[in-house]
Amino acid sequence: MSWFRKKSKSEEDTVQDANVEVVSETVEEKKLPEGKKITVEELFSSPYVCSQNFLTLFQSVPEVFFPIDYIASRISSANFQFKKVKDDSVIWANKSLNQILLRPNCLMTWKQNVYQHFVYKLCLGNSFTRAAMSDSFTNVEKWRYCSNYWELPADAMEVLPVLGSNIPLFGIADQEDIIRGYRLNYGALSTMNIPAYQVWHDRDGCVSYYSGFGFMKSQSRLMSQMKPISNLIAVYEARNVIYVKRGGLGFLINMKQDESGPIAMTDNEKKEILQQHFGKFGVGKDQLPYGLSDIPLSFVRTNLTIAELQPFEETLADAISISGAYGIPAVLVPRKDQSTFSNQSTAEKSVYSSVIIPFAKQFCREFTQFLGLESSGYYLDCDFSDVDCLQEGLKEAEEVKTNINSRCKDQFLSGLITYNDWRAQIGESKFEEPMFDKTLFEMSDQEREIVKQIFSLNTKSEVENGRENQKPSVQDKGK
Repeated sequence: MSWFRKKSKSEEDTVQDANVEVVSETVEEKKLPEGKKITVEELFSSPYVCSQNFLTLFQSVPEVFFPIDYIASRISSANFQFKKVKDDSVIWANKSLNQILLRPNCLMTWKQNVYQHFVYKLCLGNSFTRAAMSDSFTNVEKWRYCSNYWELPADAMEVLPVLGSNIPLFGIADQEDIIRGYRLNYGALSTMNIPAYQVWHDRDGCVSYYSGFGFMKSQSRLMSQMKPISNLIAVYEARNVIYVKRGGLGFLINMKQDESGPIAMTDNEKKEILQQHFGKFGVGKDQLPYGLSDIPLSFVRTNLTIAELQPFEETLADAISISGAYGIPAVLVPRKDQSTFSNQSTAEKSVYSSVIIPFAKQFCREFTQFLGLESSGYYLDCDFSDVDCLQEGLKEAEEVKTNINSRCKDQFLSGLITYNDWRAQIGESKFEEPMFDKTLFEMSDQEREIVKQIFSLNTKSEVENGRENQKPSVQDKGK
C-alpha cells in the first residue's frame, strides 16, 4: 500500500513556438516540434500513514525496523532448552522435544519461527502459533501428538466469537464458550477455519472486546507513534524531492530597469533564454557547463536545501521516540555519525534485563502451557549466558563458576543438597542412579565410598561425617 496521496497539476505557459517539454516528475527533457507549448507537471505529495499496514512500515522504514528487529533477533538467538521441573536438568534424549527446537515445521527452523513470532507481536500487537494436528486430538499433550508448529500471518488472522447474544464474556466460561475458532484470510486460504485449541494467541497490550476483525486482539505499539512516523515519511519525501529536483528551484528575473522600475522580459527574450539553456548548456556532448545570456539576469531561490531543512535532526528525534516505545534507550539508536557513548554497554544490559529476557521468559512459560508440558514434568527455558554485554569478562565468569562449584561442594558435604542438585546448579544433567538423589547423610556406607572415589578425598571421615577436613587443634578443642 502506498504511503502517499499524490496530486498532479498541469500548467500551460503562454510562450509560443518553444521546442522543450519539461516533466519534473521524471526529470526528463524532450525535444518537441516547432509550435508546441511547454508543459510543466509538478508533483504535490501529502504524506499519510496507513495504520492497518504496520508490516509495510517495518519492511520499508528503517526507524520502525530497528527496534523490532533489535528485540526479535536477540530473543531468537537465545539458547532454548527443554528441562525437567524436578531438578532443572536438560532433556537430551527426547526425540519429539528435540525436533521442535530443531525444525518445528518442514519449512522453518526454530530460530526463524521465534523471530517471526516476535516480529508479528511487536509490530502488530498479536502473534498466532498453530499446532497443526488431527481434529481427533483436543485435550491432549500437543508435544506428544504434534510435529508441525506454524507462525500464522497475524495480519490475516481473525478471531471468531461464538455466535449468539448470550456469550459469557466476563462470566464463568471456558475458551470454547467465547471463541469458536480462528479464520485465516490469506489468499487461497481465505476460508480456512482453525479450531481454537490448535492456536496460541500471544498478545502485546490491552485486548479489544468489540466484535469485528479486531475482536480479542491487541493494538500495536506503533499506534502511539503515528505522529513521529508521519513526520519520518514527510522528511523522506522532502529529501527525495530535493535530491531529484522535482520541485521548483526558483525564478529567473530580468535585471533591466528604467525610470519606472524593473522591466519584465518579453516573450521573445524568454524563448531565447530557454532555447540557449536546453540547446547549449549541460554535461552532454557539444554542450557547455556554463550558460551565456545577452540579458542581465538574477535568480531568486524559492526552495530550501537539506541543510536548511535539518531533516537528520528530525529523523533522529522520531527514531528515538519509536525506539522508546519498545524500551530501547536513545544511546542505542543508530546515528549518522556512528557515534558511541560510554554508557552504551550499560544500556544494552538494561535492555536485556528489562525487555529481552522478560519477553523470552514469558514466551517460554506460555509455550510450555500451550504444549502441555507441565503434566509430564517438563518446561521450556532460555539462556543468555553467552551474551557479551551480560558478562564482565572471561576471568569474572570463571570466578563466578568456581564460587558456585565451591558453594555447592560445601552444601553437599554438609548434607544440604544432593549430588544431582549440585550438577543442576552448574548446568549439568542429572545422574539416573537413585543414590545421587540422596543427601550425604542418607547414603549407605557403600554409597559414600563411591562418592569418596568421585571426590578423590584424602580421608574417609569427610564422607562419613559429612564435613570438611579440619585442623587437629580444632577437632581436639575442648578435650
